[in-house]
Amino acid sequence: MIKKLEGLFSRRDFSKKDLRRVISKNKGKALCYVLITCRESEDDGSMDVDMKYDGERWLAAYLIKSAQNVIEDGLDNE
Repeated sequence: MIKKLEGLFSRRDFSKKDLRRVISKNKGKALCYVLITCRESEDDGSMDVDMKYDGERWLAAYLIKSAQNVIEDGLDNE
């Protein structure tokens, strides 16, 4: 099930309170996953990128934003 990124972040404004509520309600269960894959770039520089996720859209958005921060922080420390 491939879902488009368009509108992913704008559908719901989530808070830490929302996140804590969902986690405590589903303790020990996988709440959400995000899988982003890509293929080698073409000669023109374009790249085919796919994203799959399962779970709440706002939680998938939270995971993506958090992962981006981790990656950017790692780049800053290199």
